[in-house]
Amino acid sequence: MNGTARFVCVCLTAALLLGAADAARADEKGEEIFKTMDRALTSADDQWFEYDFIIQKPGEADRTLVFQVTIKGTRLRRLHFLSPGDVKGMRFLVLSVTQMYVYLPAYRKVRRVASHVRDQGFMGSAHSQDDMSITVYGEFLAGRFLSEDDQTYTVEGTLREGKQFPYPRMVLTIDKKMYQPVKLLYYDDKGKHIKTETRTDWECIEDGKICNPAIMKLVDHRRNDVTTILKRRKWKANQNVPDKFFTVRSLQRRR
Repeated sequence: MNGTARFVCVCLTAALLLGAADAARADEKGEEIFKTMDRALTSADDQWFEYDFIIQKPGEADRTLVFQVTIKGTRLRRLHFLSPGDVKGMRFLVLSVTQMYVYLPAYRKVRRVASHVRDQGFMGSAHSQDDMSITVYGEFLAGRFLSEDDQTYTVEGTLREGKQFPYPRMVLTIDKKMYQPVKLLYYDDKGKHIKTETRTDWECIEDGKICNPAIMKLVDHRRNDVTTILKRRKWKANQNVPDKFFTVRSLQRRR
């Protein structure tokens, strides 16, 4: 066997081992819980929110931004900042977890967000730009059931082979009634617990089919526990938002 053939053989073997490891980390119950959760997370055709985006850093005064976000399907997302003045008019477009754009009003230009900056703090918050792209989990993470109590399931998610996702491992606590995540633990590629998110003050509409938290709190343990709190101001669902709203051209024109 020549060098090229040995290299190909090693690569194929590694791929098979990764696939086997991925399968070993998943189980039927965990996978089914993730599937049901993802359906619950995308039960509306589209949703629109307005949030207070509160950034808390140790030793500094809180900073509050206000933005609106429109979500459609499992990938499409568009944000528009209303205040304060230094970010007013800034808009973000998310087409997938790897494809994001930003409109900078000072330059009247749209720029694609480079991959090497997507994991950095979003507006100085605990969120990264990658975090702002996440809508569903089971598509990217293989589910393994860990435990349950009267009200919740706990499921571990590990990265599926061939998928790109900001976190290679997560542990989610999922409400049994709503099938929504109420606590999320984020881990890096070295297995270190780096972020904790909690979602509280839930409200459901359309006979309980569409549920959302009024408060989401994310803590970044890598950055001296920088914290972001999202407080929902307004919420609408199923507004028949057209796909053309989620285009680069529309982002620049604001329509």
